[in-house]
Amino acid sequence: MQYRQFGKTGLSLSVFSLGTMRSLADQATFQATMIAALEAGMNHIETARGYGQSEVLLGQVLQALGSRVRSQITVTTKIPPKPDAATMAAQLEESLSRLQVEVIDCLAIHGINTLEHLAWVQAPDGCMAVVRAAQAAGRVRHIGFSTHGSQAVIEAAIATGQFAFVNLHYYWSFPHHQAVVQQAHEQGMGVFIISPSDKG
Repeated sequence: MQYRQFGKTGLSLSVFSLGTMRSLADQATFQATMIAALEAGMNHIETARGYGQSEVLLGQVLQALGSRVRSQITVTTKIPPKPDAATMAAQLEESLSRLQVEVIDCLAIHGINTLEHLAWVQAPDGCMAVVRAAQAAGRVRHIGFSTHGSQAVIEAAIATGQFAFVNLHYYWSFPHHQAVVQQAHEQGMGVFIISPSDKG
């Protein structure tokens, strides 16, 4: 396995990550999948509160495998942008509880896809105020965003300077976002490629 620095986060992540959107059959299957990923050298596990019971299953597996494994991996989860702080606060607490962790390594705002979403994360007393407070309290280490939005929206989100990483589509059959990948690199952001084979 190869590893790369994930922007300015200080994290050294495996070039392949285990995405858990579809490993939802049961806890035993989830655990076997995760063990196989760890044995292959993957040290980054990615989930989201929108992926069914994925956070719950990951939390159960983290507990089963113990603190040694937990200390060796980076966990990313994602929460959608919200128009208000209270909803974000409730969902962040729920994700921490589901994952059974004290700290989320990487928290992504799940889907800054529209100008409205961008306005929500730019509102001074909005959802990002909660995320920043959690980071200041040591409950979230790094903050990023994922996107299926237009290039203009992605560029504007990166330009806010609020994020340490971005999850986006960019691969041999879809090089359209080359400019935003370069913009992210120039700002020292980590770039996480979503579905690098365009979901097969």
